[in-house]
Amino acid sequence: MDIKKQLQQAAADPVKLKEGVAGAHIVPLLMSYIHLTGDKKYLDEVRPYISGGWDYQQAIPLALQERIRADVVVAIERLAESGDAEHKELTLEELKAMVDVACGSDVPEKYLPIFYEETCFGGKDYRAVQWRKPVSSAETDKYPVVIAGAGFSGVVMGVRLKQAGIPFVIIEKNDAVGGTWYENTYPGIGVDTPCHFYSFSLMPNPDWPEYFSKGPQLNAYINRIVDEFGIRENIHFNQEIQTAEYNEERCRWQISAMDKAGKSLSYDAKIFISAVGILNRPSVPNFPGLDTFKGPKFHSARWDHSVDLKGKRVAMIGTGATGIQVGPAIVDEVSHLSIFQRSKHWVIRHPMYHEKVSEAVTWATKNIPYYMDWFRFQLFWAASDGFHPTLRMDPSWQDSAHSLNAENAKMREELIAYAKSELGDRTDLLEKVIPDYPPFGKRMLRDNNWYKMLSRPNVDLYAGDVDEIVEDGVIAGGKKYAADVIVLATGFKASRMLWPMDIKGRDGVSIRDRWGEDNPRAYLGITVPEFPNFFVLYGPNTNLAHGGSAFFHSECQVRYISSALREMVEQGIDELEVKSEPFENYNDKVDAEHKQLVWSHPGVTSWYKNKGGRVTMNSPWPLSEYRNFTANIDLGDYQQKSLVAS
Repeated sequence: MDIKKQLQQAAADPVKLKEGVAGAHIVPLLMSYIHLTGDKKYLDEVRPYISGGWDYQQAIPLALQERIRADVVVAIERLAESGDAEHKELTLEELKAMVDVACGSDVPEKYLPIFYEETCFGGKDYRAVQWRKPVSSAETDKYPVVIAGAGFSGVVMGVRLKQAGIPFVIIEKNDAVGGTWYENTYPGIGVDTPCHFYSFSLMPNPDWPEYFSKGPQLNAYINRIVDEFGIRENIHFNQEIQTAEYNEERCRWQISAMDKAGKSLSYDAKIFISAVGILNRPSVPNFPGLDTFKGPKFHSARWDHSVDLKGKRVAMIGTGATGIQVGPAIVDEVSHLSIFQRSKHWVIRHPMYHEKVSEAVTWATKNIPYYMDWFRFQLFWAASDGFHPTLRMDPSWQDSAHSLNAENAKMREELIAYAKSELGDRTDLLEKVIPDYPPFGKRMLRDNNWYKMLSRPNVDLYAGDVDEIVEDGVIAGGKKYAADVIVLATGFKASRMLWPMDIKGRDGVSIRDRWGEDNPRAYLGITVPEFPNFFVLYGPNTNLAHGGSAFFHSECQVRYISSALREMVEQGIDELEVKSEPFENYNDKVDAEHKQLVWSHPGVTSWYKNKGGRVTMNSPWPLSEYRNFTANIDLGDYQQKSLVAS
């Protein structure tokens, strides 16, 4: 929104203005004031009271807060009346001074470009890849794109293609957009990244009802993106891609799909982009006797809402990111909950995990210029790279089995202390839930009242493998746990990336030939030799496990792919294929970096690793580094072919 209109809207109702300013988070409010007025008098005064990006990490005295809030009201009313406000582009020096105070630390300068990109300051779309010369529709029409999957990544890719005028279709196996947020409807489903950061930079959402919102709100948000940017007409629902084969003579992909009725459909594309993600194919271990169970049984990602859990005895197998949300969500409803924990997880408390966004904060994000921008970047800083340095193994560290370094050991003790504070004298539970491996070795889980739930009289926790499943329960450790319903919170077939699509590149080589069943590799996580004009979103080694937002990585990858398409269209390139040397060099760097990080710890087994112990899922890089890797394409990394030239 135009700043002048935003100010007039904010000042239109003096009562709402004062209420909104009074309830807004003080730090982004102050930064908005400085940005609007240029008045920096409060910067040094508040500096000692801010230790991080979250609102609970500030302790600015109330009297000082009241002075700031009063000045904000006066400034908004004055600027709205005068109509003098214009967007002011901050210099890097001004931005650095403000960011350091807002985030409570010395923020490295490499993060400043990210600030502009994440906030779209002044309405500028910093991540858009612009044409460098006039390009006609006749030229762009030569580069039709097929995208597999209409989750967040596929949708954002579609938005960018529409903006560029490049023809595209998105093939989606479901009857709606959303991907994993559409497919997963289990009780308690929610995001563990702050929502004001877990969103498309070009379309921030001021209407999140909670700081960590639930699945239905996330699904509604992706639908808003689709409709706001007008790409629903480009999505072909209820179709699933079966095969994709590259035609070397024509430099085109021949893609076959099948609809729900079993009808085969064909697509011809210059560019093929996979946006199917990695958390979409449920994994169900081969538990002995599973088929003999007489009651309802289902995977958490295929939740059967026709099953009434009220008064039922429920067995839940799995205590990862899904289980920790499901358990507390159903415990009040069931008569008994038996939980089977195959491996231990670290659980961390977040003071705002269950907090609703107040009307005042929502009002501020909509009406105070720059408030949403500063709020979003604070969350970016608080929830991304801050922990990354603590995840590196110190070779001289003595207790290397349980922690990595001094900071990691300190976090371990804090996590244990929190578990003890929640579980009290339940030493039996403490022994079951405290992991032996270092913090962050597996996915760090947000506490969803998990520990409190474990202490309930109608809850049992068994730590160990399931022996077998019988017709009326689960046997584990030689004991039978009676059950009417079984919930399988057992994760996904993440390592078998791109399965079950059969993708064949140059000379008919299959992606499975190169990756096997569980060893995917790609340059920047995006491109693979022998597969020209093929790009992957959320590909190998791009999962974020230290923090950050999947949206951030997605936007980095989408920009890189858009840059590749710009080069192809502007230069008349028909084929781009990453060379083996940069591909191998990059993956060698990924592997070398991972050997120093927690996910390679010998005491950790997780879905992040393949059977050979190689970390194939996670990115080893801080967000700033991956952003720089993908900011521009280097055509020197690619073999190129133009049909006209040949």
